[in-house]
Amino acid sequence: MEERIAELTSVYKALAAQRAPWETWWDRLRDYVLPRRLNREGEVSLPSRDAMDRMTDTTAVEACQKLASGHMSYITPSHDVWFKWSAPDDQGGDEAEAWYNQCSEVALKELSVSNFYTEIHECFLDRVALGTGSLFTGTSADGRLLFTNIPCGQFACAENAEGRVDTYVREFTFTAHQARSMFGLKALGPRAREVLERGGNPYATSLRFLHVVRPRTRRSRRRVQASHMPFESVYLSLDDQVIVEEGGYMEFPYLVTRFLKWGNGPYGLAPGRLVFPAIQQAQFLNRILDTLGEVAAFPRILELASQIGEVDLRAGGRTVITPEAASLHLPREWATQGRYDIGMDRLAQKQEAIKRAYYLPMLELWSGHHGSMTATEVMARENERVLMFSPSFTLFVSDLYSTMARIFSLLFRMGKFPRPPRAVLRQGRDGTMQVGEPRVVYQSKIALVLRRLQNEGMDRSLQRLNMMMQAAPDLADHVDWDACLRLCARVGGAP
Repeated sequence: MEERIAELTSVYKALAAQRAPWETWWDRLRDYVLPRRLNREGEVSLPSRDAMDRMTDTTAVEACQKLASGHMSYITPSHDVWFKWSAPDDQGGDEAEAWYNQCSEVALKELSVSNFYTEIHECFLDRVALGTGSLFTGTSADGRLLFTNIPCGQFACAENAEGRVDTYVREFTFTAHQARSMFGLKALGPRAREVLERGGNPYATSLRFLHVVRPRTRRSRRRVQASHMPFESVYLSLDDQVIVEEGGYMEFPYLVTRFLKWGNGPYGLAPGRLVFPAIQQAQFLNRILDTLGEVAAFPRILELASQIGEVDLRAGGRTVITPEAASLHLPREWATQGRYDIGMDRLAQKQEAIKRAYYLPMLELWSGHHGSMTATEVMARENERVLMFSPSFTLFVSDLYSTMARIFSLLFRMGKFPRPPRAVLRQGRDGTMQVGEPRVVYQSKIALVLRRLQNEGMDRSLQRLNMMMQAAPDLADHVDWDACLRLCARVGGAP
């Protein structure tokens, strides 16, 4: 047992060492972009005094909030159908497709009554502000889906050979009361039991734990026990150095989503890191402009030493001066010649660079700020800006794959779906008949625009065909009009 505990601890230390170079950047970005965020220790990360003094420009903070809200509105909107499951192949026909569509409707209802949209927004904030967000998917005691956002910095992870995160170690704290509720009194170590059994304060005593999830190397595919599930799950008490719970997962339970990939590591690149000099300069320029504004409103006064206390700065005030002061033109304003307009121009440039990095021009188009542009110009501009955002969206879709598969499997095992027809059954690796894992078709705003761009070639071909059919009407026989209609309906987001 001691060897196993030491091995699990060493896994965490190794992954934490790989994460260490990122932590400095995360702390800096928290100060400038997301000051209200939780820190690595799980405590409220209030900015330091120096950080608060630097916060003179909130462009990056507002841009981060808007882009995270844009993720909610245009990728996973709670008020709309943002995905549907489809049959993994064409073998089941319309019967299989109809069943997967019914499952999609059930899943959307289950997500709406869970805490998914609350927690995914927190995950999006980390994704946008720090480059990496994480979300745990499980079930509650009352049979509902349960999600937990894991703040960036509280976990360490690793990817497999395919570039998917499959190893995850989370460090967290529980009160003694929470630990008893989750693990039971008998599973806890001596320190926790002492607090709970000898009259300590279970609500104020904090205990540290590790949660290690990784692929299980030795298991039997024919056994359904937790000890033979594909992914190993171990909870380790760091205070008592004991394993308090050991089990497994059928699917990988943690989502790790990156804004953009950065090298070969499992952590992502935040947009704020690309424009961090502009964020810092915007703070500096705002301080300078504030100083210039104060000087203009309350100018510096140059006066003789003998005039101290004699110069009346009130409106309509009168100051009696000596011939000596008159010859020197004193008192007078001094050092008030700063170029406020140049500072404003430079600040506007920095703020515009920050807004572009956080894709605010794309969000403004969708919010109705079109100016004098025609509908064609709006569509062209929309296509251009969504294409720039497509790498981040595509990466999110790839990262979300395992979570969508887990949601489907959890709801299926909980009996939430209708009875599956034979058309959806497929033979598994162990020879048993299983429900085929569905394809995920995203129908959010961004997904539909990207799909529209991919199908513009078909539209142009049909336009040319229409011109050619005026001379040769028989050319229409070369087109599968039913397939074209279905494709157009899917692109338009029709059910």
